[in-house]
Amino acid sequence: MRSLTIFMPGLLGPDMAIHPDDLPDLPALNWILTKGGHQSQTTVSASYSLCELFGISVAADNDFPVAAISRLTDDNQYPDGFWLRADPVHVQADRDGLILIDNNQFTISQHDALVLSADIHSLLDAHDLALEVPVPTRWYLRIKEDLKIKTTPIDAVTGQTVLPFMPDGDDRLNLRQLMNDIQMTLHNAELNKQRVQEHKLPINSLWFWGYGALPKRVERQWSFVCSDEILAKSLSMIAVTPFTALPDNYLALDKKDVSYKGLIVINACQKYSYYHDLEGWLEALLFYEANWFQPLITALKRNELDQLHIKTDMNYIRLDQSSRYKFWKKKQNIHACKH
Repeated sequence: MRSLTIFMPGLLGPDMAIHPDDLPDLPALNWILTKGGHQSQTTVSASYSLCELFGISVAADNDFPVAAISRLTDDNQYPDGFWLRADPVHVQADRDGLILIDNNQFTISQHDALVLSADIHSLLDAHDLALEVPVPTRWYLRIKEDLKIKTTPIDAVTGQTVLPFMPDGDDRLNLRQLMNDIQMTLHNAELNKQRVQEHKLPINSLWFWGYGALPKRVERQWSFVCSDEILAKSLSMIAVTPFTALPDNYLALDKKDVSYKGLIVINACQKYSYYHDLEGWLEALLFYEANWFQPLITALKRNELDQLHIKTDMNYIRLDQSSRYKFWKKKQNIHACKH
């Protein structure tokens, strides 16, 4: 059996009204949407859904331990203990409240990340927390004892008002108060004043999420994983699964085995949904139409692929060798799938 699952959050576009006439010609994607079997689903977070694709599950009142998992790649060593992501963000005031802007909308160098993190070290020392900054856009807090912490993943908050999603900690660590103190400190940071003068977004807050310890054991679910997403790489490491960076097109994918069950994670569309960027999303659709969807359909029709599953943040689409013969199915496109 030659089976591919493509996890592509944001594929169906921003949460906004899209007129059918605004959609470009997408015959391959429309063929997939028409011939495939659909199962609607609600995805809280693409990061959490990715963990589930690797067989990880947690109790309803716990985070998926994204911090410990992603740090495995970022720091290239086993992350003992309990970890919390503390990602640098910009919060922007508008009529609805404070809106979270993530690093899709700003750049930050490693030098700037280290300078800003130094400004808040004293706040964290008071709580006996150790901050690590292995890469500019992903920061980590090491927590020395297991605490009752509940957070919301950043990819469920980006582009929205932060108030309904603020983290909760137990009495030993008041995450909301700590976040407020950090915001005040970063607001007054000299580097942020310089960024404003240079017409760059200031890094005026941290977003806490993904608390927990590294899973002790993760059963291998896939023959191989291919992705542009750092979390997918880390999950592949703990599941002892071959991982390669995402190529530009399907034809460059290395599939040597006669039988395989592969996972392709494409994260490029999600950022357009965060910020309701219709133009960027349409441009991405045209790229994936030509470089992925069209050759995937060709592979199915030539019996080079037995199963194709596409998972988005709204539905799960399944195709197999018999799908091409379903001539009676009503033609579908992205606009129809969203309504």
